[in-house]
Amino acid sequence: MPSSSEDDVAERSVLLPKPLHARPAGQLAKLAGQHKENTIELVAGEKKANARSVLAVMAMGAVTGTEVAVTVTGPDAPAMADAVARILNSAEAADA
Repeated sequence: MPSSSEDDVAERSVLLPKPLHARPAGQLAKLAGQHKENTIELVAGEKKANARSVLAVMAMGAVTGTEVAVTVTGPDAPAMADAVARILNSAEAADA
């Protein structure tokens, strides 16, 4: 059976240039909230987080140099995964 756009899955891997803190976590939650038909999961080491939760993303404790695996499921998953990767790659420093 051919897959529908609802079954699309995209994965990206990002090496954090800066610690993952409240601002990028909030941007991820906002993006996830705007695309309720998608599921965005982040994995850093043994910790997982749904991007809809700012606190869960921050609780991963991802610091500079941490590899974060991004998995997006749902319509237009590749574009969503790219958007998440852009947010993670451009995370501003916590003291900025």
